[in-house]
Amino acid sequence: MKIAFPVMNNKELEATIADHFGRAPLYTVVDTETNSASVLENIGEHFGGKHSAPVTLQNSKINVLICRGLGRKAINLFDELGIGVFVTQSTIVKDALESYNKGELTQASETDGCAESKRKH
Repeated sequence: MKIAFPVMNNKELEATIADHFGRAPLYTVVDTETNSASVLENIGEHFGGKHSAPVTLQNSKINVLICRGLGRKAINLFDELGIGVFVTQSTIVKDALESYNKGELTQASETDGCAESKRKH
């Protein structure tokens, strides 16, 4: 399984999780089968790409997204793409991953969408 975290810096498991999914320049990707971490550049529409960030993550074979916040539209799109979304309060990837592995995170629903998603990005 591949788990993505929207992050602000290239520090893999020590990376700072972005406050809002759509504004993260990078993703730390943890592959649970190989127990490895890598960094993926956000090439979604907000950063000059051709696809939305959820589609970009789907194309990278991501199964789960763990983030601090995201909009309702993104939650719905991830759901349509079959990518599970979990919300964390952790600010560091390794802490959020540990919480996920312990089953402490809940899956995001439309009611978890940020009010900020109504603003232009």
